Amino acid sequence: MVTLRPIPARILRTSITLNVCTGTDIYQAPTYQAYTVDRCHIQSSVEVRKTRENTEMVLRAVLFVDARLSSPQLDWVALHMQSEAAGHSMTVQSQGMTYTVLDVDAVPDDTDGIHHYEVALV
Repeated sequence: MVTLRPIPARILRTSITLNVCTGTDIYQAPTYQAYTVDRCHIQSSVEVRKTRENTEMVLRAVLFVDARLSSPQLDWVALHMQSEAAGHSMTVQSQGMTYTVLDVDAVPDDTDGIHHYEVALV
């Protein structure tokens, strides 16, 4: 069994704002719940991924959220499903950039707990 090393704390320097769609208002505009998440890492990307609709999207970045060191500790998979069920994607804002969340992958550790989340951003 392979043991994943912790994400080095020195690279978890980014704070982000996560916006999760919670529904729509009386004018059918999406409403969002905002969370500030500290100690994350954003890495630029040019990877091409397929969406659920079988279209190709170019990732602009991948967000790494450590299950132990990032705070607050959120269930990113559940929030992503909640936002999609409400009809809109989650967004991430960081350093003047706004990204749309394409997918959330919970990476397990050797004890089947969550080691970190990898969030695909377009």
